[in-house]
Amino acid sequence: MEDRRSAGIANSAPSRESAITYRAGMRLTAEQAQASERFLHQERGPFRERGPFSHLTRLAVPHSATSGGFRFNANGHLIAGLLSVQVYCDSLTGVSGNNLERDPIVADLVTSGWIEFTGGKKTHHIGPGQICIRDTKASWSFSCSPATTVRVISIPRQLVIPHIGSVKALGQAYTVDAKTPEIQFLINFLEAIKRSSSELEASTAAQVMARDACATLFSRIISERTDSALDDHPRAVVIAAKNVVEKNLELDDLSPAMVARSVGVSLRTLHRSFSASDDSVMAFVRRRRLKKAHDELLERGSTTGIAEIATRWHFSDSSHFIKHFKSVYGATPAAYLRDQRSGGS
Repeated sequence: MEDRRSAGIANSAPSRESAITYRAGMRLTAEQAQASERFLHQERGPFRERGPFSHLTRLAVPHSATSGGFRFNANGHLIAGLLSVQVYCDSLTGVSGNNLERDPIVADLVTSGWIEFTGGKKTHHIGPGQICIRDTKASWSFSCSPATTVRVISIPRQLVIPHIGSVKALGQAYTVDAKTPEIQFLINFLEAIKRSSSELEASTAAQVMARDACATLFSRIISERTDSALDDHPRAVVIAAKNVVEKNLELDDLSPAMVARSVGVSLRTLHRSFSASDDSVMAFVRRRRLKKAHDELLERGSTTGIAEIATRWHFSDSSHFIKHFKSVYGATPAAYLRDQRSGGS
């Protein structure tokens, strides 16, 4: 998928292996970097018109940084207009925003290096562990340091506007510590989307739901609301919470309170979101632990060590585990294994 033209542009169209996978890149030699304005906006490049980075204009590699050339890479997903990618970028300057209605709301979470945005009399310096959310319909001059790595999330602004109480909140930039609960929730939700990429690939409706839920989360951060914006999208809470559960199934202290803290919502919001889908947090935890125990049992092919399996997946004892196993799989573990062996013979 690599374009071998002189500017070293990698194809920025969705990957053939997935309609929602997004990969884009550009590499310039030192000589090309010295005349970077000629190369950065090429038709097939990552900054081309109508692409997800088209709000970036007047791009240039600073003359002081041209000796090593220039490299840009973006890898992630583009889902129904929602872009979520990991970006590596060498030193770059330019303008973010074209005063167009189609310009997106963008969040930049810096993991190394720094990015600086200046609009009017305000300057935002974003370092590692910080995120900047801005409306790119307003124009922001920007510069980034060499070898900056950043997670970029971009979503059409028309999807965010309806959830914001006042349009005065737009046209601004908000710098937030990435450890704040609402940002942790957003990151958690995006990780859940990444884990669900195969399901999203198969369903346009699911892609739209993921995108719209993300728009609600953006609006919550911009409006500096509490749980009210998330109440409008309980599915987003459930998706992010399930992602936390999956990562922590073996922990003794996995509880609704721990999950609520991890995703950045109140315990009340967490329970209400699950009840909207006729489920509960701990019922989901038990189902997932039982599935893990089931898989381990099949892998062993024997009920030897069943007490160990029950303990690892937090069933109080073997009889408790056997009872739950039978209620879901229709047989005791021993009978289930016999059926599996006879069915495969």
